[in-house]
Amino acid sequence: MNAILSDSFFLTLLVVAIVLLICLYVLYGTFKSIFSILYPTAYKERAPKKQATVYDQLTDYVPVEEEHTILMDHEYDGIRELDNNLPPWWVYMFYVCIVFAISYLVYFHMMGGASQKDEYVQAVQKHNDMKRAFAAAHPKLIDESNVSVLDDAVSINSGKNAFEKNCQTCHAKDGIGSAGPNLTDEFWLYGGSAESIFATIKYGKIEKGMPNWVGKISSSEMQQVMSYIKQLKYVAPPIGKDPQGEKFVEQVLSDSTVVVADTLKK
Repeated sequence: MNAILSDSFFLTLLVVAIVLLICLYVLYGTFKSIFSILYPTAYKERAPKKQATVYDQLTDYVPVEEEHTILMDHEYDGIRELDNNLPPWWVYMFYVCIVFAISYLVYFHMMGGASQKDEYVQAVQKHNDMKRAFAAAHPKLIDESNVSVLDDAVSINSGKNAFEKNCQTCHAKDGIGSAGPNLTDEFWLYGGSAESIFATIKYGKIEKGMPNWVGKISSSEMQQVMSYIKQLKYVAPPIGKDPQGEKFVEQVLSDSTVVVADTLKK
């Protein structure tokens, strides 16, 4: 409520919208009176018809045989005009749109309602929290659909030990690349998101010389290795191997939510 009272600009818009609605109502009555004066015959002859069905009420149509009751007096080159009402269904939709617009204005611009971007960020945050909770409760069921990056020292150290034991031969110490690509830069052959790196470790790329590790190390160990790789510091050539693949960027939408922009196909 305080936000509404303090936002004078949108409060002014709301008042203007209400005043315009009142003006439209008054103008409708005024123009109706004017037409009744200009075309008294048409208004006198127009007989109300009984609206028996919902369809009749929504369309307010006049049967062809009764069109003479709504025929207006003026004529242009032999053409005469029927005084049809706007279809009630259309008028009702117009009123609904007005009510929706005012409600939207009040809720989103005056009461601080969550925008689509806010809802998206909240949904992503909720999804990430659920993934982390699921991974913690089911360490043996971690896969590329629910894996998340670990940041605690114990997990990172375990990932480093597993990396040095199993991956250092091809990727060199600290992941700077040897037979395998440099894992410290922004370029990735098979995607740089947590899910993509985990899937590459899990399933491998046999045709490229990357073995799969399914059945050789646990899924929690794969997650630790992936988390260790994600926090590696960049080592530029000539010490580090030249970049391979396409650039990967993580787009940060808020302080607590990271949305991955991975354009590589798995």
